[in-house]
Amino acid sequence: MMKRCVSLTALFFFLLTSWAGAKVVDSGAAVVNQDVITVSEVEEAGHTIFTQIKAEAPPGQQEEALRQAREAVLDKLINKHLLLQQAEEMKISVSPAEIDAAQKDIMERGGLSEEGFQVELKKMGLTEQQYRENLKEQILGSRLIGYAVRSKVVIPEEKLKEYYENSYPVKGAGYHLLQIGISVQDSSRKAAAEKAEALRQQAMAGADFRKLAQQHSELPSASDGGDIGVFQEDELAPATRTAVTSLQPGDISPVIDTGDHFMIFKLLSSEKKAEKPPYESVRDEIHDLLLKQEMEARYKTWIEEIRQQAYIKIL
Repeated sequence: MMKRCVSLTALFFFLLTSWAGAKVVDSGAAVVNQDVITVSEVEEAGHTIFTQIKAEAPPGQQEEALRQAREAVLDKLINKHLLLQQAEEMKISVSPAEIDAAQKDIMERGGLSEEGFQVELKKMGLTEQQYRENLKEQILGSRLIGYAVRSKVVIPEEKLKEYYENSYPVKGAGYHLLQIGISVQDSSRKAAAEKAEALRQQAMAGADFRKLAQQHSELPSASDGGDIGVFQEDELAPATRTAVTSLQPGDISPVIDTGDHFMIFKLLSSEKKAEKPPYESVRDEIHDLLLKQEMEARYKTWIEEIRQQAYIKIL
């Protein structure tokens, strides 16, 4: 998570189903309750991986590799159709304004103008209409999972402390940092400084630093929630070193002017003695990790239950 100029292609890899590829004569690949998944839908969704297999797999292994890849793509499409059917049944919808907002957020995170956005769409073989439809489906699926799975997941405090005591790693000596950087290239220095200070005030007031970095940082580390890992003192730039070495774990630095960016740092841990960082400084990190693990486990169980109750026929 870091605002290098993250390519839109990379963002779309996680958010969108690829529509690129040559059209094929349509026939059914599977039936999912009332929906039919067509062969062309499978080919379009798997175009990128199918092309890669054809280019890289040895000739004698291509056929089997393509068969396995198509099975995997079809399985994901079956889950996608089941999710959309569930969303319709639960009357979960996505408005055009919400799609607009999500599209704008992706463009901002990718550092793209409207023109650059259109160039990236063209590279991927997507029309904007196709992109928006896929984004709508992605939001619907995420919202449904939130209602059906996320709302039921609670990580007790004792589990967080148990993980901290038994599993949280003791890292090497150094300063484990999160960062947010606001560029001054496309805005005035005063405006960039004010934006950085506003974000610092939010962090000081208790806002999640990782989320602030994901949403606002203009550095490559944005995609990792601003996490740049552990640095030795002599690896830090002078201005950063002065600010960071005076912090205690959990503290937020003042805004630092590096010339082309205004920077803010959060010290997760100071491990000069290679000690485990204080629990409170890593509690949110542990919570996010355990939440992700529990969500993944519950989602697998939930989608399997839906599949067992559905009519699914591979054609």
